[in-house]
Parts: sequence; C-alpha cells; structure tokens
Amino acid sequence: MKKQYRWGILGAAKIAEKFAEGLKILPEAICYAVASRSIEKAETFRQAQGFEKAYGSYEEMLADPLVDIVYIATTNNLHFEHTMLALEAGKAVLCEKPFASNREQVLQMIAKAKEKNVFLMEALWSRFLPCMQELKQQIEQGAIGKPQLLEADFGFRVPFDPESRLFNPALGGGSVPDIGIYPLFLALYLFGKPVSVQVTSVVAPTGTDLTTAILLKHAGNEISVLTSSFAVHLDTEAKIFGETGSLHLCRMFHIPTKLMIRKEYDEEREIHVELYGNGYNYEAAEVMACLDRGEKESAAMSLAFSLDLIELLDEVVEKAV
Repeated sequence: MKKQYRWGILGAAKIAEKFAEGLKILPEAICYAVASRSIEKAETFRQAQGFEKAYGSYEEMLADPLVDIVYIATTNNLHFEHTMLALEAGKAVLCEKPFASNREQVLQMIAKAKEKNVFLMEALWSRFLPCMQELKQQIEQGAIGKPQLLEADFGFRVPFDPESRLFNPALGGGSVPDIGIYPLFLALYLFGKPVSVQVTSVVAPTGTDLTTAILLKHAGNEISVLTSSFAVHLDTEAKIFGETGSLHLCRMFHIPTKLMIRKEYDEEREIHVELYGNGYNYEAAEVMACLDRGEKESAAMSLAFSLDLIELLDEVVEKAV
C-alpha cells in the first residue's frame, strides 16, 4: 500500500477544478481541503469535487497540520505570494505555471523551499504527459536525425475585456505568460537555453501582449519559431524537423495523444499514446513519487529548469511589450 498524501488546493477557479478531477483517480491522493477568500465558493467547490474540508482563508488551510501538499491555483500575479505562504507553513508545493511573475520571485521561492527543507515544483503539466515522453524518446533514438527546427504555436480568439485575467496586467495577463509559455517550454525542453531571442508583438489596449512571434536560436544551431495569440485561432500544433524526417505533435500539442512521424519521401506513421485521466494526474503523481523518495524537487521538472524558463519568459515579455 502506497503512502497517501492529503492535498490542499489554494484557489477555487476553473484550473483548480481540472486539477481536482485529476487527483481523484490517484489512489495515493486524498482530496482533503480547498481554500478560497470566499467560504461560500470554497464550500461549493468542496461539495462539487468531494473534498473533506473548505476554508474561507488561505492562512487557515495552511495552518491545518493534516495538509501535506498544496496546489497553488490562483491567478498568475499571485503565484509568488501564495507559494511563499505555503512554503513558510512548511508545506510541499506544486505551483501552477507560470511559476511566478519574474526571475527574482522564482529565486526567492527556491531559497525559501531550501530554507524550509520542503518540496517545490512548477505545475507545467505537459512535461509529464506520455506523448511528450514519447516525443523526446523518438528524438533521442534518432527517429528524425538531428533536430534542426521547431515550429510551435498556441492561440485562440478572446473578446477583449480589460478586466479579464488574460488582458489585465495587474493579474499577470498577456498571451505569452498564459499560453506562450507552452511553446517556450517545448523549445527549452528540446533544445536548451537560446543564445539569441528575437520578438515582435501586437499589444492590447491594456499594455499586455495580444499576439507575439518569437524567434530563438539555440546553442546547437537549432531554430525555434514560436507564436502565441489571443487575437486569432491558431493550429496549436508543434512540428520538429530533423535531418532525416519530422515529428508532428497534433492539436492540441500541449496535451497530445497522437504523434506523427514522417521520414524523407515516406508516408507518415502515427503513434497513438494513451492518456490516463485528464492529464493533470501525471504532475500530481510526480510530486507524490518524489516525496516517497524523500526528494525536495523533481529531476524531471527541476527548479533549475523552471528558473531557465522564467528567465526566457521575462526576456520575451520585455521585448514584446
């Protein structure tokens, strides 16, 4: 019998609901507590998701000694503040992406986790999905030769609302931090840190980026061509071109179940990878597996990787707006 862990979810928005659905299929996870600034909202969430306790303040839930792991599900601008609260309380933390608003905040989060000797990981769920593992494995096994070029995009049209979290700078809005992080993650995951970053952008009336195109050159001379947008619907696909063929992560590439491989002059071959649950379960399972081994961070989604990602995100956002 595996050790079970009691999860507390800080924030009760839609992303928290998706994460809770993922937790339910994991036998080692106990859906224990949810906290919101509104006890009514927390109680509604508790009943709908089958959690044991609802709290009307974040501090109250973090003071509960039975909470083992906290998932941070608040808006982008609050990730740093709430992660620091949870770490200060001595809780293991899985914080939704983006990890924080900037590099300096991430450095403080890492320092606090080390000071308190507790686990910390960024919740970039795509990293743990089976098809993403298959993609990396195919590349490492030479399925397309040396990769040379990545094309990836993520976009959907959203009616402009200055108060929406997608457009409000006070809430960490902008297409790059919200969805552009997925193409950026993939580029970093496949090719490592870029040596050159070029960005062009169309800016929303609120000052956040609306549509952004990113061109990266990596140390091995790989090129990444990335796009994010709240103005238009994009294919939300990723293609990796190598010396002898190409790999295609089909729509939606950040939660893929089908991988297409094409060799030069050959027909495409499909690889279907089964997705268990809604996908959020994989990152939760990684946290608990790390805790079982007594680890304070995940080797698969390391704090160093998250630091590299936020540094890249910072540079792109600065150049975009």
